[in-house]
Amino acid sequence: MENNTLFGRTTERLHALLSAAIARVQPFTLLVSCVGIYLAYLTGIYATGSIHSASRWMGAMLSCTSLITVMQMPTYKESLRPSVMRVVGTFLGALIAYIYLRMLPFSVVGMLLTVFMLEALCQILNIYNNGRIATITLVIIMLVSQMSPKSDPIVNCSLRFFESAVGVGVGLGLRWTIERWR
Repeated sequence: MENNTLFGRTTERLHALLSAAIARVQPFTLLVSCVGIYLAYLTGIYATGSIHSASRWMGAMLSCTSLITVMQMPTYKESLRPSVMRVVGTFLGALIAYIYLRMLPFSVVGMLLTVFMLEALCQILNIYNNGRIATITLVIIMLVSQMSPKSDPIVNCSLRFFESAVGVGVGLGLRWTIERWR
């Protein structure tokens, strides 16, 4: 009899845990997130890919990554300041990469030097915690320059900044939409 009681309590507890887990699923939020990823992907593939097709996949990745970081914030209001700081940090990353690439071609040492400079600058400006996308942007710019050494640095840097900013903008729009729906 004790086994039946233990089995019954275990089954009830498992059922309660499963019910609570399923109740946390928000279909609208899931749908909006997928739409956002799709829009960010299209931005990288088509909008920037039409200008520099060799880097379209990196552009899609950067745009999607930017969107995902914004969507991780719990509310629209809480996402505003970090999102602005991400865009500022991304601009700084693109600017540092541009300055480097105007003077020197890609090298691993140069990439590490630019990352060091960017992260130091983000720490000085107190945007270090929001500077991760900036570093990702800088590294992608440098890697695109390695893959396409003849690509114009201003085009490469501008496209990467645009992709990141679009990802942030779409993420903010979706975060706002999700809150209004609730």
